[in-house]
Amino acid sequence: MDVIDFVKKYPIKSFTKGESLLSEGSISDTLLAIRTGYVKVTSIDDLGNERMLWIAGRYDIVPTERLFSQRSPLQFFYTALSDGELFQIKKSDFLSKAKEDVKLMAEIATGMSGHYDDLLSRIDTIGQSSIRDKLIATLRYVAQRFSADQSVDLYQLGLHMTHKDLADMIGSTRETTSLELHKLRTAGMIEYDRTRFIVHTDKCTL
Repeated sequence: MDVIDFVKKYPIKSFTKGESLLSEGSISDTLLAIRTGYVKVTSIDDLGNERMLWIAGRYDIVPTERLFSQRSPLQFFYTALSDGELFQIKKSDFLSKAKEDVKLMAEIATGMSGHYDDLLSRIDTIGQSSIRDKLIATLRYVAQRFSADQSVDLYQLGLHMTHKDLADMIGSTRETTSLELHKLRTAGMIEYDRTRFIVHTDKCTL
């Protein structure tokens, strides 16, 4: 049995963009496997600013960092970045099945390795010095996270992120982010209007 077959046995819950799914400080024995849509994982700094750590997409499981950890309560916020659906899985059931199914455990290990790689990439993104560089690195990260194409339409993927969403991801204001997005469009790194938002990953260089 693979992870997808396992999670499909569990109840499906719909969510809407902006909905809080799990919160820092809460205690939960439930894992959420994304069926459709996207969930952002964030923390809040001492000044109250949101910092996006990574984005979970189709069949990602959150909170990933708690799969084999007994730590509680949760340390991060899990918020819907789009409308979608998820499977609600009892953590103890998941762990019991993983321990008895070598194939399932191997798939989990592969997934967590990829998740670790994503986190390192995101840490590198956050570490950029200027707002422009943070924005370029973030757009490239999001595009490459869910597509191998050189030109990725985020809207087509279901990621209808606003300028405010992007501003929150990089710790900037909506006004400054909008100005930098205009500059990136002029430079040919991105294209966007009301119906599309295309990131040319091969041109998004710092």
